[in-house]
Amino acid sequence: MNFKQETRKKVGLALSGGFIRSSASIGIIEVLEENNIPIDIISGCSSGAAVAAAYAAGTLPELKKRLIEGSRKDYWKVIFEPTFPKEGFLKGKRNQKFFEEFVDDKNFVEMDKKLIIAATDIMKMEEVFITEGKVSEAIISTTAVPGIFVPVKKDGKILIDGGNFNMIPSKPLYDQGADYVIAAWASRRPNIITRTLANLKKLRKREKIICPKNNCEEKNFHIFRLIFRAISLSVNQIYNFYHHSYPYDILIRPEIEHIKRYQVNSAAFCIEEGRKAAQKIIPQIKRDLGL
Repeated sequence: MNFKQETRKKVGLALSGGFIRSSASIGIIEVLEENNIPIDIISGCSSGAAVAAAYAAGTLPELKKRLIEGSRKDYWKVIFEPTFPKEGFLKGKRNQKFFEEFVDDKNFVEMDKKLIIAATDIMKMEEVFITEGKVSEAIISTTAVPGIFVPVKKDGKILIDGGNFNMIPSKPLYDQGADYVIAAWASRRPNIITRTLANLKKLRKREKIICPKNNCEEKNFHIFRLIFRAISLSVNQIYNFYHHSYPYDILIRPEIEHIKRYQVNSAAFCIEEGRKAAQKIIPQIKRDLGL
């Protein structure tokens, strides 16, 4: 006699950016796994993409160890790689080498889990979801803060920090078949300057800023042009910086908003706060998934 087996929901996990605060997502993933919550597909933007990629590659424990044990000097050694500031002050090549410690030279198809990395095409002012090619290169693309790191040019696009457009890349998870999406919020609200400019502009339609004077065909933006376009995009997409602006089934939000970008020695604290936040919401996730 054949019995129809009940199929479980396909679960997606979307990780926001937040620089060192994104390490909280490591604690969140640990708690999900300890409670046998399946993660079928994972996405990330900005620094959250590094955590997502390490998890998809099966090297999250190694990334955790590196972040906790790394000194402030180690971080600056990786980040500080100055170049002539035509498109950015820092090259980002050492960053890529750092990420390759955890994803090696692998392509997306070689990951243990389905991985999506969200970046921003500053030329067309639109979101880009990367699902193929070298994973380390995709991470560099989504962590290229405009005006600081040199952007990544690929396939006719100029790619920068994914947080400029899509702070929680949850929508592509649904597009890829996820039935239930868990969102991990490790970022902060936009600063008062960005919020004020947004209010002054009344959040005018994005189309008005995408191609001023039809200059979208530019292939090389000067550093100031990159910064200007990034600010314009951020101002006009202000609501994208709030977690309630994204589709998800449940949100995990660690209490880490007070942690500053430069507090790189806070990784252990952020990871623990991520664990605490996840533990509080595990009962609801289990009920939702019928576990």
